[in-house]
Amino acid sequence: MNVIPSPFRAWLVEWAVLGLHALPWSACSVMLVTGVVRILSERSRRKTLLAITTQSPPGTVVAQERGTGGPKMMVQVGGEPASCPERHS
Repeated sequence: MNVIPSPFRAWLVEWAVLGLHALPWSACSVMLVTGVVRILSERSRRKTLLAITTQSPPGTVVAQERGTGGPKMMVQVGGEPASCPERHS
């Protein structure tokens, strides 16, 4: 299963090659580290959400605010209807 579609992959490879030739190694290193940190932070957010939802009783609504690695998430545990939480705009 390919996660990245072909046209996007080709564009990504072209820009990566251009970046490696045009940017200094220090800038490429900073970009790489930033990307890895974002991926790891999103992984941590999702693992936390999974841990909370597996230990919550049915009917619980679990919400996570937007993080550096991803959007806001809201999950209802179980099949019982829960009251609608307040929405903050």
